[in-house]
Amino acid sequence: MAAKQYENLVTLACVSFNSVWGDKAANLEKMAGLVEEAASVGNNIIILPELALSGYQCSDEFDRGCSMHRKLAETIPGPATDRIAELAAKWGVYVIFGMPERDQENPDLLYIAAPVIGPEGLLGVYRKMHLHIAPFTESRCFHPGHSLPVFETRFGLIGVQICYDFWLFPEASRVLMLKGADIIANPTASASAPGKEEFITHVTRTRGVENMCVAATANLTGKDRTALFCGHSIIAGGGWKLSQVYAEGGPEEGIVSATVNLQLLRAQRAKRPMNAGVCRLDVISKELKQLIE
Repeated sequence: MAAKQYENLVTLACVSFNSVWGDKAANLEKMAGLVEEAASVGNNIIILPELALSGYQCSDEFDRGCSMHRKLAETIPGPATDRIAELAAKWGVYVIFGMPERDQENPDLLYIAAPVIGPEGLLGVYRKMHLHIAPFTESRCFHPGHSLPVFETRFGLIGVQICYDFWLFPEASRVLMLKGADIIANPTASASAPGKEEFITHVTRTRGVENMCVAATANLTGKDRTALFCGHSIIAGGGWKLSQVYAEGGPEEGIVSATVNLQLLRAQRAKRPMNAGVCRLDVISKELKQLIE
């Protein structure tokens, strides 16, 4: 059977987004405007940050279950994904964005989620697997996801990681690459801190080059409830150079965009050890099994 043919050139947009904390309607309207703006100038895949729909920080009573995220969480599909799906169909684009998801079967379960939406509708959802520990409040408000799906688009397969997943657990990105992902999207909420801009740049470049894929980080920016986020959304990966930044933003809200030749990346990845029988997956899987046991 012949390998499936995908389009080779893709234009990606990562949006540095300043959420209005706790105001879902305002955020959805602003997200819709940015999706239309990015699509109107030729972007094919548009990525918005972690929990862009609601704001990132939990409310003060997080130890009893964050009332803000619990109030604003939606099932997937739901009103927010339906609204973005209308725009994806209108413009023929793919959109990935962060939101609090309510489990359809158990409404007490909330997830930090990233639905993946295409021109044909909802393709699926990724739920953040690695929840940040104290002093962050994620693990007290949300439940972790349990899978690493890839999503098929006309440009190839896309994998999603969310923030902590992407920054500190490179094994998950490697699994997505081994499952065929050409693009790894990282909707993130990365707060301002000394050296944070360099950290975002270096790790995004590293995830791209170690997997010979496109790594695309979309970060919150500006003030949330009390925290400040630093923006600096970035698109990076392999290419004509071993590692390169295709586009990178600053601290301001806005769209970072780049066109990437995926055919070049696929050809280079085919020559890499992980696809040439050199990577010792037999040993790695054995060692991981022993650690788990």
